Amino acid sequence: MAKILVVDDENEALTAIEAVLSSEGHETILVEDGIRALEAVGNHLPDLIVCDIEMPKLKGFDVLTELRKDPETSKIPIIFLTGRVDLTALVKSMELNVNDFLTKPFSSQELISAVNVQLKKQ
Repeated sequence: MAKILVVDDENEALTAIEAVLSSEGHETILVEDGIRALEAVGNHLPDLIVCDIEMPKLKGFDVLTELRKDPETSKIPIIFLTGRVDLTALVKSMELNVNDFLTKPFSSQELISAVNVQLKKQ
């Protein structure tokens, strides 16, 4: 199946997302901030990234901006996660060409559906 990088500063969220994705047969790489996310992308070149927006050190928007600059990583689909419904964040995500957007809390099925849609597009 797919190699998926999961980026979230909340350990409980990482664990829950890993459980869902692993149960679907995906390999997961877990990191807790944007700086480590960029390092992990360089080391593992994932098929998909599930990334929280609000994190310390480097926010999800900054991770997305950096990835879109590099031709090797610019096409990796990214699903943003956010703890709040914020039209400004949604608009900024679309401007930066994010592939999908989930609002926390989301169900396992919502996550699986979003992941499957992005993987089928590749």
